[in-house]
Amino acid sequence: MDVNNGRMYRELVEGSDNIVIVTDPGFNIRYVSPAVSKSFSVEPVALIGKNVFDFINPDTVDQWKTSLAQHELPFSEEISLSIGSEKKAYFDVHVSSLDSGNGSPEVALHLHDVTRKKEKEDELIRSNQQLDQVIYKTTHDLRSPVRSALGLVSLAESAPDNEKPRYIEMIRGSLLKLDGLIEEMNDFFRNEKLAIQREQINIVEIIRKEVELLSFSQQAKDIKIELESEIQQEFFSDSIRVRTILTNILSNAIKYSDRKKNEPFINVGVFINEEFCDIRIVDNGIGIEEKHLSKIFDLFFRATDQSQGTGLGLFIVKDTVQKLKGVIEVTSKLDQGTTFRIQIPNQIYQPAMA
Repeated sequence: MDVNNGRMYRELVEGSDNIVIVTDPGFNIRYVSPAVSKSFSVEPVALIGKNVFDFINPDTVDQWKTSLAQHELPFSEEISLSIGSEKKAYFDVHVSSLDSGNGSPEVALHLHDVTRKKEKEDELIRSNQQLDQVIYKTTHDLRSPVRSALGLVSLAESAPDNEKPRYIEMIRGSLLKLDGLIEEMNDFFRNEKLAIQREQINIVEIIRKEVELLSFSQQAKDIKIELESEIQQEFFSDSIRVRTILTNILSNAIKYSDRKKNEPFINVGVFINEEFCDIRIVDNGIGIEEKHLSKIFDLFFRATDQSQGTGLGLFIVKDTVQKLKGVIEVTSKLDQGTTFRIQIPNQIYQPAMA
């Protein structure tokens, strides 16, 4: 290869987004292209002399070495790499022999980053698994209130006139339970399928409307609900998803209120600046045992027999918060109450999220 061609090849390699690594036959690194800095925030010179296998998942090193021994170069394979404190990245790697021109054999590894593709595949697998679980669980849970309502209808048809109102009220309870299950399913599929929107949100008004709607339930009777807010900046996010988060947590606070307490309450605090919307929902309800706190966001988990829902509610809340790039924390003490804190980024200066 003449000087000009060599310079052109080097410019192509160093200008590429793919990582090129040249090693000796023992896979000790002699050269790394600058693209490694983009994937792992490390300077190429810091890797010179290190062994490639130092960065490959230890569980797959033996398998990879076996593949190298059994394959005639060139060959291709998918690997995962971790360098420094950076998260694991996935690459399609093409391994070939390289004529260095000085009689010393070398190995060239061309790594194409497929991390985003791998994450999408993993997300699709996860979503499909969740969907299977949700469909199975929902068909089971929906059947119960339907059968209950049908049974009550039969009883009401033959009951004396003075007993019919009692059966009608019981039927209403079964249908309300059915409606709640359906609404949870709507929340789940809406959160999974709809693109995230960016719109200005009057979160105080949303909370007031949600509190007003929830106050009509029998469970909300005698619960004092207060709202405090400090709005320093307009708030932009996805209104449907923000409403989903608030509805689920507020309805849970009502559902798990402690009727033995003289003054049951729910306090909602909202703080908004240009960076985020901070929401705190505090209640003095029945609380959550410490052993359950780490599981309350799991799919279908129920921390108490008092729960009559699908176990989707808090799973949907956390999944929705994560889709908005936010964080959620919960603290609770049994028989004392629970506090949820949600921070959602304010998209006031940002485009809609992908």
